[in-house]
Amino acid sequence: MNAMILAAGLGTRLRPITENVPKALAPLCGRPLLEIVLTKLQHQGFTHVAVNAHAHAEQMQDFLRDYAAQSNMHLTLSPEPVLLDTGGGIKKMLDCFSDQAPILVHNVDVLTNLPYAQLMQAHAESGAAATLVINRRRTSRALAFTSQGDFIGRRHDLKNAALFGFCGIQVIQPFLFRRIDADRFYSIDAYEKAAQQGFVIRGYDITGDYWRDVGTPANLQAAEREIQQKLFFLS
Repeated sequence: MNAMILAAGLGTRLRPITENVPKALAPLCGRPLLEIVLTKLQHQGFTHVAVNAHAHAEQMQDFLRDYAAQSNMHLTLSPEPVLLDTGGGIKKMLDCFSDQAPILVHNVDVLTNLPYAQLMQAHAESGAAATLVINRRRTSRALAFTSQGDFIGRRHDLKNAALFGFCGIQVIQPFLFRRIDADRFYSIDAYEKAAQQGFVIRGYDITGDYWRDVGTPANLQAAEREIQQKLFFLS
């Protein structure tokens, strides 16, 4: 199975931790965030993974080289000298894969116990162009879905629309991003436009399951406590 890890952010929310290291290598219980995500993917059968990088890209390259040497994974760094935003980063990383199989896309700064293989199977069975992992939580960037679980967009004024937060994990069919002419764009913008054009963008609700954004020092500390409480398991 194929996966991408979005790790090119500047990590401004994680300062001062990210003054000398990329966000992806920020430590959690002594382990870099990127290592935690890669290990989860490796244990669940992913063999080809692309990772994008911007700040401190040389540190990312060294880390991936060392990790690949001790695993059976094929790892590729996708450097972004100029940030391409989430959609542009995904589109650029498509060149790292030789087939048209669906791709799991995972933000480096989110933690979950989600069984990725089940997510990939649900995506395949739905026939969707993309599947967004979501949960019910208070957020200023809520996304609207129909009662059948289809993504509508950012419109919150639609009757009978259910609002969810995006969890930073998605499964995509490569064609959805290859068809976009722009090199720099946001993935949610792409999904919103695709939904308007009739493509099925499906939600995968994990409300009630463990999920945490660890993009701030306070959230990292909270995650460490939750690991000690065995709410999240480091593979």
